[in-house]
Amino acid sequence: MRFTSLFLASMLFLVACGGSSESGPSENEAVSKLDSLEAIVFADNGTTASPKASMMLIREYAKYYKSNKTDSLGKDRLFKAGEISMSIGQGNLALKYFKILATDHADFHKAPEALFLCGYTSEMLNADTSEARFYYEKFIKTYPDHKLAQDAQFSILNLGKSGEELIEMFEKNLEANGN
Repeated sequence: MRFTSLFLASMLFLVACGGSSESGPSENEAVSKLDSLEAIVFADNGTTASPKASMMLIREYAKYYKSNKTDSLGKDRLFKAGEISMSIGQGNLALKYFKILATDHADFHKAPEALFLCGYTSEMLNADTSEARFYYEKFIKTYPDHKLAQDAQFSILNLGKSGEELIEMFEKNLEANGN
């Protein structure tokens, strides 16, 4: 454990202090920095990545996107920033990134998922059921044949219900259907 902490601290220091030229880091430097942070955050060593390392990675993904807005890799990294933001409970940050992808890059292959995740993030992390309903309804209207359309419809029907209420509802449905 002590070695892991020392390794994490060393990597964070190296990434944070990485040299940059006057015009900013080169593409190779930016990718190298991302690779280093990803190795820390996604390390499969049985420990959870520190929120600080996760936030550093999120910021680097966002920086990469800013420099590469039209590139699919830049959009992909912004999507990852949203996912990591969700995983560490940063709902507003996740919502910000998913909204950018859903509205500014509707042609991006993950735009439908980004729009759905706007609803999910609003509901589950931000506890804003009216905003969640807005995004779920927009998703259904925009992508009626998408594989997540039924999930969005289910979410709308069950907004504000607790886990216990959902279980009780399922049990009643099973009883009513004779199962």
